[in-house]
Amino acid sequence: MSDDPDAVLIIGGRGEFGRFLQGEILPNLGVQNILTIERDTPRDQHLAQFEQARHIISATPLAGYAERACEIVHECRNLRRLLTLWLIPSVQAGVWRAVTAMLASVQNPYLSAVFVHPMYGPNGFRSDEREAPTFRNILTATAAGGKHSLTTEIAQIVENFQQKFGIETTTAFDPEQHDRITAYSQGLSYCIAQTIFDRPEIDALVQTRLPDLHFSFHANRGLILDFLSLNTYMPKVLAVFGDAWQRTAQSSYQDLLSAFAQADKELNCDTEPSIPTKWYEKLRTASNDS
Repeated sequence: MSDDPDAVLIIGGRGEFGRFLQGEILPNLGVQNILTIERDTPRDQHLAQFEQARHIISATPLAGYAERACEIVHECRNLRRLLTLWLIPSVQAGVWRAVTAMLASVQNPYLSAVFVHPMYGPNGFRSDEREAPTFRNILTATAAGGKHSLTTEIAQIVENFQQKFGIETTTAFDPEQHDRITAYSQGLSYCIAQTIFDRPEIDALVQTRLPDLHFSFHANRGLILDFLSLNTYMPKVLAVFGDAWQRTAQSSYQDLLSAFAQADKELNCDTEPSIPTKWYEKLRTASNDS
């Protein structure tokens, strides 16, 4: 048993977001004992790690996220100490449905879960950048065990994020609302990403004009493609963007911005999305300035 009552275990600590948590987030929140489980960690070693942790953060890839989270709940079914599972995928609704069902099945009163989407990441995390106001924690749902209230610990973490990073936490959206709104902002920006993945000549133009966005999209290619396939609201967004793109010459940076602007107008009706994202805001600014 760990001597640290606040030890944090990261599932997927070697991944990009796992390293980001270890390097920039958790130490600044005062976490001193950080444990990790990786894909190659033998299953018979998992329980010992779970028994040392007070918090578990699942930082695994979006594809298969719900399944892995349910496995964690099942593996922790017999633990008899408080344990909070922090689930942080960019597509929330499916994970929420699967995990709450699994929690109801295992009936462990000490096990609770928090469903939250951190709207920031390692590729761009400077408080002085123009899009910094988009950095928020979107807390969509909680599932508290019968002997494990989440009220106090969530309040403390919300306060710590505000004090240490200037990052606010909102509870204004449930998982389904979150997925719909982020499809219209984050997902729309990912339509640009898909276009540059598919068209090398467009990719080169974006690299010249928006190098930071270009770098981030390529660094997060797997996550972006998973988001496009897993968010149930993306078929509409992809169709709207596709129609707008077809109405251009499909050959220039300006064509790309024009398609983005037309799709944005149709999806968001000239209003600011309730959950804007950094790259959505950057593309909206670029299209307005063009």
